Amino acid sequence: MRLDDLYKMTAFIYQDANLTRSKEATFLHFVEVCGMLTQLDRKKKRVKVDVASAICKALGWYFPLLAKMGVGSVEELLFLKYPDACPYCRQKPHNDGQCKLVKGAEKTVSHAEVLELVEHNRSRMPVSLDEWRMMFASIYPRSLNAQPGFSSVALFEELGELAEAIRVFDRYPHYFYGEAADVFSYIMGVANEYVLTLDDEESFDLDAEFLSRYPGLCINCGSRTCMCPSVPAATVGRMAKEMRIDMGGRRIIDYDSFSSDGEAVAKRVFEGAGFDPRIARRLPFDRGDLNIALTQLSFRLANALDTKNGTLAGQLRGQAIGIGRAERGTASREDGATQVMALLQQAWGELDTGVKQEIRDEGGTSGDISHLLEKRILVVTANPERESKPALRIDREIRAIREAFKQSPGSVHVEPLMAATIDDFRRALSGQRFDIVHFAGHADLEGISLLDEVGNEVVMTYGSLSELIGRQKTIQCVLLNACHTMEGISDPFAPVIVGMMDETDDDEAIAFATGFYDAVAAGSSADEAYDEGILSVQTKGLNPNLISRLRRK
Repeated sequence: MRLDDLYKMTAFIYQDANLTRSKEATFLHFVEVCGMLTQLDRKKKRVKVDVASAICKALGWYFPLLAKMGVGSVEELLFLKYPDACPYCRQKPHNDGQCKLVKGAEKTVSHAEVLELVEHNRSRMPVSLDEWRMMFASIYPRSLNAQPGFSSVALFEELGELAEAIRVFDRYPHYFYGEAADVFSYIMGVANEYVLTLDDEESFDLDAEFLSRYPGLCINCGSRTCMCPSVPAATVGRMAKEMRIDMGGRRIIDYDSFSSDGEAVAKRVFEGAGFDPRIARRLPFDRGDLNIALTQLSFRLANALDTKNGTLAGQLRGQAIGIGRAERGTASREDGATQVMALLQQAWGELDTGVKQEIRDEGGTSGDISHLLEKRILVVTANPERESKPALRIDREIRAIREAFKQSPGSVHVEPLMAATIDDFRRALSGQRFDIVHFAGHADLEGISLLDEVGNEVVMTYGSLSELIGRQKTIQCVLLNACHTMEGISDPFAPVIVGMMDETDDDEAIAFATGFYDAVAAGSSADEAYDEGILSVQTKGLNPNLISRLRRK
């Protein structure tokens, strides 16, 4: 019996049942039965289905799916893709090395050569279902020594591609046919792997196996055209676990409340997105609400800066117009997003504290994203005990930093990393965005002192620190408030590096930090903040020459 005969027969038996199903629902049931095919690799026994039954059941839903999609001949569909040869390397058996080079690379697949093979090999087109299985066995030989689960894993990859093809079928129908042929080839691959597991005295005839389960009628209801209920009892528990979980009292009762909770979570996640570079770099600046918010905020900041900085205000208006005109799908690239945010952060830093608060209080889309413009400071401290030196008064330094920002709440976020290990430091920089990294503790000519897991002193070299800092593009300043740091650094690994020369007392470190962060809180740049820090040291009668700065050219 020809493959097309089996196809038409199966489609006929289930035509009434499938008439009311959508193509998506038919595909969903097909995926369900394909899940049974994994039992060959997982060695998982199912009470209701063995491997041979699973192969036939998969075909039993593959055929009605093709009918639902309007395929007139499954034989032509398959042979146009697999003309007794691999369509990618055009060989039988296929050349695995060559296929790995060309598979999926459209420009290297010669459709013309495949069509030539279709005509040249047409006389060798298989007839029966089992002949088709053997054709695929000759093109793609299987081995017991092959990678376990290859066919079933590949089948589910193809099912994902077929799902996309069905989703876009009404607009782009041609994708479906090639993906449907690929899915059949991997069902045959599973069948051929199954044959290899049989004992020598066992035989396998796929035609006979299929017809024993589809003998011209539905074996469940006994009718020529299936009259089974929409959910036959025999199919319940076939794949799903039998363990009963009572969710009766845990179902959604109030959908409005459920939606409000989801909205609150979405807002909380978005508010944190700007602080995590892994998330922020994927924010869709060129689309939807965020695009509108950026445009409005750019105009709002431009209006606020008109009299203070006309040049920057003009740049903001130009940016707002550019965002609105940007081709969708391009401005969200990381480089474009970085440029947009850099200009907004510069403008935000020049605003008076009162104006910033007004924008936040206005709410709306502009206020909602203003948190992305806040400066973020990572304060790393480690104070290992040293016999030769007293413990540093790091708590005073942190208090000085916090005091600086009391007058401008919300403009800066200070993230303390106390008693830091090297891994703590690395994870903090990998997981969040920072503008300033401040280290307070001990150091020497080799590097800065951190802690190990049990509290002992370990040194992070300046080379390692340079590599760690260099991974984060947003860092504008690294402040190393520790002795000898500038004696061990020759090349700046951040736009501005501030450190100490020789031995430095707590008093100099705290005085500098106070002035530096007063300036940062006022919206000053790192260079301006350095000058303010030096002035703070001088006004207290301390030695400013112990503090030095390196700039990146």
